Amino acid sequence: MQQPTNTYREELRLLAAAFGCAVLHHYLFYGHSWGVSYPLFAAALYALYYTTAARQGLPLKQPVNLLLLPVILLSLTYMLHSGVLLLVLNALMVPLLILIHMTWSSRHAVPSAESMWLQPLEQFAVQTLRNVPRPFQLVLASLQRRRTSSGGAGQGWKVLLGLLLSAPLLFVVLMLLASADTVFDRSLSRLPDLLEGLELGEEAFRLLWVAAVTTGLFAYINGLHRPKRFRREQLGGPASLPLYGPVPGTESPSTGSSSTASETAFGPPSGLPKIDPTVAGTMLVMLNAVYALFVLVQFSYFFAGADLPEGITYAAYARKGFAELVLVTLINLSVLIAMVYGVHRPADRAWLALRSLLALLVGFSTVMLVSAYLRLALYEEAYGFTVTRILVHAFMLLLAVLFLLALVKLWKPPFPLVRSYLIAALAGYVILNYASVDGLIARGNIARYERTGQLDTGYLGSLGYEAVPYVAALQRSRPDLAELSVAAERYRTRLQEEKPRWMEWNLARWRAERALAMIEAGEREE
Repeated sequence: MQQPTNTYREELRLLAAAFGCAVLHHYLFYGHSWGVSYPLFAAALYALYYTTAARQGLPLKQPVNLLLLPVILLSLTYMLHSGVLLLVLNALMVPLLILIHMTWSSRHAVPSAESMWLQPLEQFAVQTLRNVPRPFQLVLASLQRRRTSSGGAGQGWKVLLGLLLSAPLLFVVLMLLASADTVFDRSLSRLPDLLEGLELGEEAFRLLWVAAVTTGLFAYINGLHRPKRFRREQLGGPASLPLYGPVPGTESPSTGSSSTASETAFGPPSGLPKIDPTVAGTMLVMLNAVYALFVLVQFSYFFAGADLPEGITYAAYARKGFAELVLVTLINLSVLIAMVYGVHRPADRAWLALRSLLALLVGFSTVMLVSAYLRLALYEEAYGFTVTRILVHAFMLLLAVLFLLALVKLWKPPFPLVRSYLIAALAGYVILNYASVDGLIARGNIARYERTGQLDTGYLGSLGYEAVPYVAALQRSRPDLAELSVAAERYRTRLQEEKPRWMEWNLARWRAERALAMIEAGEREE
C-alpha cells in the first residue's frame, strides 16, 4: 500500500482546521447580526493562516504585516460602532485588505508595479478556484485508503449497497402492511408529525453552509501556501522571470531598500508617453492665471466680507458652486500627478520654473479647498449636518493631505508618492471609522438647535446608536421638547426588536441602552 506523503498529511490537517473554522463561522454568523463575532472570526482566520504558514517555513516578521493594523481596527468597528454606511463599506474593505496582506506576505517579496494588484487578483481568481476540488479529492482518497487498509473487505460499501437495494423492497412491504392493518396505517401516518420539528430543509442548508465555508477556506489557504507558479512564457512574454512570486536576485523587504527603489516598485509603470516641458509650462501658466483671478474674487467677496451684488445672500453665494469647486480641485490633483510623472526632465532652470508653477497650482488648489470647506460649513449652518456632508468634509481633508504629499514630491524626487497616497487614504479611512460620524452629526445638529431653535428630530432618530447619548442629554435638559421624545422612542423600539445574543454584542448599542435607561429612571423619579 502506498504511504501518504507529507503534503497529503498537511492538507488533511488544513482541511480539518478549515472545517473547525467553518463550524465557528456557522455558530457566529448564521441567523445573527455582526458584532463581536466579526473580530473573533477574523482572529480565527489569521490563526489558521499563520499556523499553516509556520509549517511551511514562511517568515512571520515582514514589513507587509503592518497591514494587520487596519485589518484589526476595521474588524473591531463591528463591535464598537453602529453606523450602517461605514459598516457596509467595511464588509468590502476588510476582506480586500486580508486578501492583499495574505497574498503579499505569502509571496514574501516586494511586488513590482506590474504585479502589485495582479497578485491578489490572481490569488483569488486562479489559485483559490484551482484548489476548490481538492477537499473532495482528499475525502475520497481518505475513504479509499481506509477501504484498502481493511484488507479489501469494503464492509461500509457493502452496507451502503444493501441499504440501496432494500429501499424499494421496504416501500412495497410497508404499503402492503398498511393496507392489511388499519392501526399500523395510522401509526405510519403519524410519522410526518414526529419529523416535523426537524425542519430538514433548514438543517440541509446549515450543512451546505458549513461545507461551502470549509471548501472556500481550504481552497484559499492552500492556494496561498501551495500556489501554482505561472511563467511569462505561458502568457506570450519572455521566459526569463516568473510572473508571480519572488523574483530571483531581488532583495527581501526585510533587508532594507532605498526610497528610490521603493518608488520604482510602487510607482506607475514606465514607458508612458512623456509631455514636453514647454507644453506643460504653457498649460500651467494658463491654469494658474485663471485660478489667480478666481482666488482674487474669493478674497474680495467670500473671505474679506465685501458687499455682494444685489439679490445675493452670503448663504446662497456659499452654497452655490460647492460641487464644481471640488471637481476642479480633483482636476488639479490629476494635472499635478501627470506633471510629476509624465514630463520630460528639462534643464535645471526650466525644471525649477516648472516646479514653481506646480507649487503655485497647489497653493491655488488649497485656497479652493478652503473655499469649498467654508461653503459647506455655511450650508450645514442653514440645513444641518448629515452623513453625506460629514463624508464630504473628510474627503476634502484627504485632498489637502494628497496635495501636501505631492508638494513634497516636487522638491524631493525620491519621495514615494504613490505608496504615500495609499497609506494616507487607508489611514484616513480608518480614522473616519473611529470618528463616530453619527455622534458628530447628533452633536452638531444639537449645537445648531441651541443657536437657531431648528432641529430635524426625524433624521436625528434615524442615526446610529452613537447619537443616543447626545439625544438623551438634550432630553434631560429639555423635557418639554415633544419631538425629541419621539426620536428617543424610535431608538427604544429598535433596541427592543433586536434582542442580541452574546456574539452580536456592540458597544454603541450597549451605551445607547444605558443612556435610555437613565432617562426612564429620571422620569420615574419625577
